[in-house]
Amino acid sequence: MKTFDDGTSDKQYGHAMVAGIDRYPRKVHKRMGKIKIHKRSKIKPFVKVLNYNHMMPTRYTVDLGLEQKVATKDLKDPMKRKKIRFQTRVKFEERYKQGKNKWFFQKLRF
Repeated sequence: MKTFDDGTSDKQYGHAMVAGIDRYPRKVHKRMGKIKIHKRSKIKPFVKVLNYNHMMPTRYTVDLGLEQKVATKDLKDPMKRKKIRFQTRVKFEERYKQGKNKWFFQKLRF
């Protein structure tokens, strides 16, 4: 979501604010009803600040395009954090229902 290469006054090291999926959507079959499909399509996201040393660079990225600018200070306040998580959840579910970036919504198997 946002990168801080030189660090900030709080964290003097390079870090980034990232969003990801804590709980992935479950499998959906054609014979399921609308309510069951809606329940199984829910996603639990996370938003956190990570040190660059703890991240593994890949060629894969997903651009969410959040309207509201998010600051790292907002993640310390529980109400703002919940609001940010809800916004990312809505964006993730929207992208999932469109069928774009299918690889992103599958659990990594290693």
